[in-house]
Amino acid sequence: MEPIDYSRGRNSTNSKTAFKKVNETIPKMWERVLNEVDGKRSTIEIANELRVQIHVISGRFSELKAKHKIYQTSSKKIGSKHYAIYSKTIN
Repeated sequence: MEPIDYSRGRNSTNSKTAFKKVNETIPKMWERVLNEVDGKRSTIEIANELRVQIHVISGRFSELKAKHKIYQTSSKKIGSKHYAIYSKTIN
């Protein structure tokens, strides 16, 4: 299945160029993120575990959710921000 560009500016030249660059790494990151989803840790905690910034993998959560691989079970407040907690869907 081909990755889908969910960004708001997906029709701009910059977005298309950037998407082509990351298109090859997206399926690998889906797998890495999915392996970390456990229904207990928040998105920021998973990002820290993977040693990436949250903005690097936030789109992977959205894509996995759109593919019905994960669903949001709750959220966790860390500092002044709330972060989603996801669980895997049962296949």
